[in-house]
Amino acid sequence: MKKICKNDLYRSNIYFLLILLGSIFIPFVLAYVFYFAGIRDTRIKLVLSHIILFLVPAVIYFIVTKKSVKKTLRLNKLHIEDIGVILLIAVLMYPLMTCTALISSLFVHNNIGDYMTSISSTPYVVMILLFGVMPAITEEVTLRGIVLSGYNNQSKFKAALVTGIFFGIFHLDLHQFLYASVLGFVMAYLVRVTNSIFSSMIVHFTVNSMSVTMQKIASLSTSTVTEASDSIDLTALSFDQKMMYINVAVIVGICIFGLIFKLLKMLERWDYERKLVYGMPLSEEGYRGNSEKESIINIPLILIIVVYVIAMFIFK
Repeated sequence: MKKICKNDLYRSNIYFLLILLGSIFIPFVLAYVFYFAGIRDTRIKLVLSHIILFLVPAVIYFIVTKKSVKKTLRLNKLHIEDIGVILLIAVLMYPLMTCTALISSLFVHNNIGDYMTSISSTPYVVMILLFGVMPAITEEVTLRGIVLSGYNNQSKFKAALVTGIFFGIFHLDLHQFLYASVLGFVMAYLVRVTNSIFSSMIVHFTVNSMSVTMQKIASLSTSTVTEASDSIDLTALSFDQKMMYINVAVIVGICIFGLIFKLLKMLERWDYERKLVYGMPLSEEGYRGNSEKESIINIPLILIIVVYVIAMFIFK
């Protein structure tokens, strides 16, 4: 059993490393393919890229490893009473991400904001499908599905911390790293608590849809207001001004995260009580601890960090 667990964690890190490398290099190949295929629509390119980069590798993974799709992806039903708490967590995540994004904006330009603005003329429903529904499937299958499954023998906190950082790395954008890591931590912890990937899918969809909605509302404002907003460069602020923003963002962020973590612990307690009532094993989700304390530090993990640092240095 010990060997299997180690192989699972090692395999998950290798899988993420390959996904990371693919996300860096395959888009260059796809650019030529799209050009010669006459595909010019950015939205179609985005859909095809997600399918090729995330869903195709997932299918290959299950074919090669012969692992159970249901067990690996945690395709389990959510308890009705949990859904309301999950939605509340999703709503609270938006202001928390705003706080962390503000900190990033003080030092790094917001490229994703520019991209969203460039396609703001896209119909709202299409935007929700592209940035709400699609990532909630493709990215969740990758991170909270296959990759997180390799950390089943780790504590909830450690698994959520590592895969949360992976989620930040996954976006290959310095501005998104901080808030994506925080979001990834919460979603991974949520999946471990509920034993269902649908919990993180709900949060991912809700958070992204709220972002799209706010972006759409902003695009309806007058051009004068929009131009004034675009002209603000937070990176140009003085050190004292940046520290003021950071202090406010950190204080507010800690308060919101504290509330979110209390909700996670409440879900964890409910799960524990259900297992007691139905006589289910408790050890897998951490209430009795893990039988093995395997180190998460391995060659694939080190390579992931090295590749990310090099990619950010070269491309950013």
